[in-house]
Order: sequence, then structure tokens, then C-alpha cells
Amino acid sequence: MIELLIKHAKEIAKAVGAKRIVLLTDEYVNPENIDDNDEIKIVLSPEKYVNAVKNTISMADSSGFFEKVLATPGISEFLTNYLQIIGEFGKSVLVVSVGTLKGIIVLDAESKFERVLKECSKYVDPEVLRAVIALAISIGAEGREGRKIGTAFIVGDTEEVLKRSRQIVLNPFEGHDESVRDIKNPENWETIKEFAQIDGVFIVDERGIIVAAGRYLNVEGDVEIKSGLGGRHLAAASITKNTKAIAVVVSESGGNVTVWKDGKIILEIPVSMM
Repeated sequence: MIELLIKHAKEIAKAVGAKRIVLLTDEYVNPENIDDNDEIKIVLSPEKYVNAVKNTISMADSSGFFEKVLATPGISEFLTNYLQIIGEFGKSVLVVSVGTLKGIIVLDAESKFERVLKECSKYVDPEVLRAVIALAISIGAEGREGRKIGTAFIVGDTEEVLKRSRQIVLNPFEGHDESVRDIKNPENWETIKEFAQIDGVFIVDERGIIVAAGRYLNVEGDVEIKSGLGGRHLAAASITKNTKAIAVVVSESGGNVTVWKDGKIILEIPVSMM
């Protein structure tokens, strides 16, 4: 079945102008069937994402709603956010062959995400924000040492952000070379994830260089946030309302990621679905 789906997916990708095919499957895939060419890139999904879809199918089936699995709240967001996590932006053809769920779906993972990057570009470099969001999603999905952790990254308008915050623990990045503080370099992410366990937030400058970690943000003025959000979100709303910074928050309760600008959420990524 997977070979047949891949064959038709290639035809669909060419027809709709998609540059990639993503295989989300628990079947064995013959390497000969996923050879890349100059026009279409083929990506095989990691097992953990396949398992996430399996769990969703199982829950829907046990509830008697299997026929509506693709309409399950959050499943479309899951699929789109999944593509963003693995760095696949733009129009993609997703081949799903997990258990009894088999099909081909055309998704555009670029539109909303790229609109947010463009909206924030007058404040921060889009590539810096892209890296911060990808790291935040990774932290939300994986946690640390088997447990969920919450943290936040405040990007841009560094001078004003430092004025409206204070150091609550020794800054672990102080005095280190910029090369090991560059958030755009994935080789630095493991170190950053370790320090994400300490209290406080990360301050990241316009170039993507971490200025500080373990920083406490002052909450200033009247700030309103949705019910159920915590202190990090309140601080993110306040600092982005009073500065030209962008905040990326990882929720400790579920690992979900929110992006804040001008005191408001402009993007929500339900990492708990992954």
C-alpha cells in the first residue's frame, strides 16, 4: 500500500506545485521508493511522530469516532506544526499510512508561520525568530530528564528588556564567546535546554546571541491574558506590550508554545498534541 501511495503522492505533488513529500508511516519503506530528485524532496518521519498519530487514531477509534479522526480537534494543527518542527515549510504532500488510516493530504505549513515571521520582521530577524521557535517546540515536546519544563525567550529590543528585568540567578552565559551563545546554531541547543530548567527567562539580542538566562521580567501596567495562562505568559504579555521585543513561551503544564507581540498572542503551537 505504501508504494502505491507514494506513487500517487508524486503525481499530486507535481500537480499542486509541492516541493516535498513527507511519509508518516509505520510500514517498511523500500529506500528505492524514496529516492530524491531535483524537483521533489522526500522526508521519512521519525518514529515518535508516527506514534503520536497512532495514539490519536486509537483514542478516536475507542470513542467511536474513527471515521472523523482527521476532524479531531487539533489534528490538523498537529500535522501542520509537525512539518514546521522538521523544517518543512510551504506546500507539502503528506502520505499517511498508520494502522488502518491511509491517505494523502496536501498541507500548507508555510502560510500562518511565515506570516508571523513577516509580521515580527520589523522587530527581529526572521531567521533568529525561526530558530527560537524551533528550539522552543523541541523543549516543549521533549522536556528534560523525563519531565515537562517551562521557559521563555525574549528576543530583540535588548536594552529596554534589560531595564525592565533583573537577574535572579547567576547568569550562566556571562563572559562566554558569542559562538556558544548563538541560538541559531543547533549545536548550542543542548546547553540551552539544560539552562532552561532554571528559573527565569532567556534574553536574546537581535542577532540571536543569548545575553542572559535566569532573568526575571517586571510586570508593568494593565495586562490582560486568557484564563488558564500562568506567570510566564503574563510577563511575556507585559514585556512585549512595553517594548519592541518578541516573546516565545513554553508552557510547563503542557509544553505548548506561544509567540507574543505587542502584548498579544500571535501564534499558538499545540506541542502537547505531538
